[in-house]
Amino acid sequence: MDEPGTPRGPVTQPVVEAMATLRRRCPWSSRQDHRSLEKYAREETDELIEALEEFNASPTPDHRAAVVEELGDVFYQVLFHSALLDESGGHDYGHSLGAIIDGLEEKLIRRHPLAFGDDAGDEMASLEDVEREYRRIKADEKSARHREEDDR
Repeated sequence: MDEPGTPRGPVTQPVVEAMATLRRRCPWSSRQDHRSLEKYAREETDELIEALEEFNASPTPDHRAAVVEELGDVFYQVLFHSALLDESGGHDYGHSLGAIIDGLEEKLIRRHPLAFGDDAGDEMASLEDVEREYRRIKADEKSARHREEDDR
């Protein structure tokens, strides 16, 4: 894994560069901020849910393509907000996106020790074990957050 918050490699670099270009050259994109984008994040999420419902009801290639397109639109929101964070934090474009991806990877591994832990075998754990472990981990995370807040 890269250093937390470092720009990602070839997979994300072209889209990060495209976002940077939009922020520099597009009058609409250059005027946006977190608040002005809120409604779009909601709209795109609603459209993704609708596309998923249609795909679940009828998993046709067209419905699958619609889900892929809506996932891209939701990702655009993540990309846009991460670019705004980079700008406000004085970072190169891609820094916050790298931090988002790294944080997600760490969370997936931390919250799924039955899949990633040293004792994880090739067999799938039971749903009951996974749910019990997930509840324990979430409670531990909540407790740790409260301790951090109390220490401030």
